[in-house]
Amino acid sequence: MKRKFLEKATFVLILSLLFVGCVKKESTNVETTILENFESGSIGLVNKISNVEWEIHLADDNDNASLPDRWRNWWYIKLENASTQDPIMLTLKNRGWPYYYLPVYSYNQVDWIRFTEEEVLQNANKELIINKKFDRKDVWIARFYPYTYTNLKNYITTIENSPYITIQTPGVSQQGKPIYVFKITDSSIPVTNKKRVFIHARTHPAETSPSFLLEGFINFLLSGNSKATQILSEIEFHIFPMQNVDGVIAGNYRSTPLSENLEVLWDYNTVNPIDLNSTVPVEVALVHNYAKSLMTNGGPPVSIALNLHASNSEPTIRPFFFPHFGPESLGYSKTEASLWKKHVGFISLLTNRFGSDKIEPIPQQGGRGFTNHKFPETWWWTNFQNNVMAITMEMTYGKWGYTSKWVDINDMKDLGISLALSIQDYSNRTFDRLPQFIGPRNRDLNLLRYPLLYPPLAEYELKN
Repeated sequence: MKRKFLEKATFVLILSLLFVGCVKKESTNVETTILENFESGSIGLVNKISNVEWEIHLADDNDNASLPDRWRNWWYIKLENASTQDPIMLTLKNRGWPYYYLPVYSYNQVDWIRFTEEEVLQNANKELIINKKFDRKDVWIARFYPYTYTNLKNYITTIENSPYITIQTPGVSQQGKPIYVFKITDSSIPVTNKKRVFIHARTHPAETSPSFLLEGFINFLLSGNSKATQILSEIEFHIFPMQNVDGVIAGNYRSTPLSENLEVLWDYNTVNPIDLNSTVPVEVALVHNYAKSLMTNGGPPVSIALNLHASNSEPTIRPFFFPHFGPESLGYSKTEASLWKKHVGFISLLTNRFGSDKIEPIPQQGGRGFTNHKFPETWWWTNFQNNVMAITMEMTYGKWGYTSKWVDINDMKDLGISLALSIQDYSNRTFDRLPQFIGPRNRDLNLLRYPLLYPPLAEYELKN
């Protein structure tokens, strides 16, 4: 009896070992793949070196190789059936900018984690090399925290029942997707007693930072906080949270699926400059028509027009603005200098709210160059001069003055709260004279690795 039991146990053990061997063999034969077939996904050529090592080439928007190399920056992939036993190595080829940065990864496309500096190296060719052992077989990796059109629609479901918000769709994109605009205010108080603020974001699809900023901004305004309710009693906000929805869905960095850079297509009519020419893309026409209606519908005019973006920069570059013109002492007219004072005043107020070490210093002057282009601010200036404080704000992807800490989603949302408070600060002040500067007046370019690519010095390169 004992012998039969041992024989049976031995047979079961042999079968178990065979089964384990078969399972192991199957798992080692499962091919690891790199995918981009999901919303906002993007990658170019993928060269497999081994099952744990790849070279990945960043894609041009719409596979359009005629676009500038600097546009080739967004990437968002999924590793499927990746090894959890050995580190995975990814080398990023043909990058558009030389800066070092830390990408992000997620196991569920909801909770995102920054890679560490030990896991991401930069070689002599300016290529980034990621080397990390992942805990799960399926992992999503992106240049920065993704924020998709679906994320926006899901967010809308969390705020649409607030009594302070009205969500409209003034039109659809070239591919038929609704373009949303939020009106946020205390509607029980007549608009005639309020200031109006106009904001639009995500003109460039991969510049996701403003979406997180706007969530923090809007969540604060709708929170019922006494300060927030006071702001909504004084100000009426109009916000386009995602202008280029088609480009976001396609996984583009800077353009629509037709390779249009919407930022430079505010082509106003030279005879009647308050109108744009009929040839502009519908995404530009929608935002413009809405802004124009606010200025001509008999209510209070827009006093602030914010154009939200994000800039590829060295890690130490903090969020910054593109102020225009300069003081009369540098040869600018009284009207030009007036807009300069408003720009400087607003930037100083935000710096005071968010921290003098977390906003870039103000340059000595902004220049007149924007007047020769077709930016949104060009349209605002041409038609309304210094009556509208129209300015571009650029967020960045690095450390924001946090020393060793790389910014995360909560940091971006916190900046949104500071922005809301700064808008109220600005609305309650006049700027007949330059305010006291907070923090350093100018950045020490000697501290930068690539000083010629410092964003405020390359304003029109960045925008154009």
